Amino acid sequence: MKNRIVSVVVSGGRGGSFVVLLLLVFGLVAQGQTWTWKNPLPHGVTNNSIQRPEDNHIVIVGDQGRIIRSTDDGKTWELTESNTPISFHDQSFIDSEYGWACGEDGIISRTTDGGRTWTRQNTGTSKRVYAINFFSREVGWACGVGGLILHTSDGGNTWIDKSYSEPFFLRSIYFDDNRRGWAMGWNGLILETTNGGDSWVKKDFNLPGNPEYIYYVNDRVRLICGGNGLMLKTTNRGEDWKMIQTTTGVTLISMYFVGDKTGWSVGKGGVILKTDDGGETWTKVDSGTDKDLMDVSFSDMGTGIALGVEGLVLRSTDWGSSWASVNKGSHTTFYQVDFVDDNGWVVGQDGGVLYSADGGETWNSSNAGAIELFDIGMFDGSTGVVAGYGGFIARTVDGGASWTTMQQEKPFNLLSVDAGPGNVAIAVGTEGKYCRSIDGGMNWTIGTFPVEMRMQSVVALGDGCWLAMGDRHSMYRSCDDGATWNTVSFEALALGGNVDFLSASFINPRVGWVSGTRGTILFTEDGGQTWGKARTNLFLPMADIDFSDELNGMAVGPEGTVLVSNNGGRAWTKLDRVADVGLVSVTSVAKKRQWVVGHNGTILRCDW
Repeated sequence: MKNRIVSVVVSGGRGGSFVVLLLLVFGLVAQGQTWTWKNPLPHGVTNNSIQRPEDNHIVIVGDQGRIIRSTDDGKTWELTESNTPISFHDQSFIDSEYGWACGEDGIISRTTDGGRTWTRQNTGTSKRVYAINFFSREVGWACGVGGLILHTSDGGNTWIDKSYSEPFFLRSIYFDDNRRGWAMGWNGLILETTNGGDSWVKKDFNLPGNPEYIYYVNDRVRLICGGNGLMLKTTNRGEDWKMIQTTTGVTLISMYFVGDKTGWSVGKGGVILKTDDGGETWTKVDSGTDKDLMDVSFSDMGTGIALGVEGLVLRSTDWGSSWASVNKGSHTTFYQVDFVDDNGWVVGQDGGVLYSADGGETWNSSNAGAIELFDIGMFDGSTGVVAGYGGFIARTVDGGASWTTMQQEKPFNLLSVDAGPGNVAIAVGTEGKYCRSIDGGMNWTIGTFPVEMRMQSVVALGDGCWLAMGDRHSMYRSCDDGATWNTVSFEALALGGNVDFLSASFINPRVGWVSGTRGTILFTEDGGQTWGKARTNLFLPMADIDFSDELNGMAVGPEGTVLVSNNGGRAWTKLDRVADVGLVSVTSVAKKRQWVVGHNGTILRCDW
């Protein structure tokens, strides 16, 4: 786990939170923190919408305010400053410069420079705006939850509420001209206006399934896609619809056409369908992924971009016959991150080690020879150990560039390791086992705790004292460098038998914190002999916790959960979600900087 002995930022290996959590492009500001995405690139959160202001000029908007932009038809991507952590769901560009993006909390933002910079507009609503369509630099429409329909005739400087009287979830909106328009929602809902949105009439087209998206192929032909492979087509502007057979049963989310004949539809499970006859027949194309795809677009020269969850961006250069990911970096699950000064390390599911010598700006990889690594503990910037599957332990003396195996093929897994003062290192794991070294990790002895419980975390406190903890709030304390262990009681806290301890952080031999399942965070001021319980107002497992000093700390967990405390861990504030995936480990390298890692190769830096 983490060790901040004598207030120096020196990390020991921190708790291997070996809990399978169900579980980001580059910067995001959230409640005073700036999150910088380091892996994978361009980011790792859901992309929702793509637009082409010009043929080679592409803008993608997504969750947590992510907006990325390409000017070379998707070969390379750059960060766009969205000025918000709020998720975007849709966008509309009217030309190469003017565009609008909409999303959660009533947000509509405008760009006048092709997506380089964005400014939020005042919509007068906090409802989710799910779809937006502009027809000139002045005239636009948007719709969303609760029957929300908004209209502007001055480029979005002011928005007029023209909502439908019933609280439907509207997912798309389009106008044939300045009088006749359509809005579509869940359960086959279609609304029509013939007076410029002053009133709306529900149309009974008896559409089957759950339509997701409507695409205007030309003035008369429209296509609707949706749940269970739904595809509908009209050739008379929506007066009549016919069912089109598709080759899939999954939900189709979006589509795009080049001309009247050639089009594509994308959806859940990585499905991509292609048509060459105006949507009469569809053929499934191998996308190379099983991740959900949210949108697709093609240039007139046949270069396509499909985008989806966890930051996925696919590119095709042959009219969609084949696809390749443009994302860079590892997508493995990372279990642990650790820093000593400017030297950093990350270990994870693939058994490899990433190491950095420049404060995390760049990362190199090495092979420790393990099947799976759960934790790393460093004595200093050069010497340390990793622990993992099958009791594996390896040692480095060159900062992680190379590793020597010290132990392997044991009938237990080591989930956590810490390197403490005096060349003492201790690793803990399944079956109540622990391994102990007193010579800097070269030789190890195996012991068993009084109760053979799965131990999730071990941390060096200093002065020869250690804490080990795990399932069913089991905790043991040693003050002879792990030679003997005594049970710590939690009867006074009435934790119940379902709380598992996952991680610990100490800044000196007396002051520390523990995180666990059911939103549990505890604090101690006497080296772990007695504990108090913090208020988190969460029921999620907090996979890891770390403090930079006695007041400021961070805890992370599933679904991109991040908590921060500035009062010594007594109370916690939940930040806006910074990732789609589970966050597994956090380490503080200074009072105003943390590193966070997790699923899908997530490596994030947080600056305050």
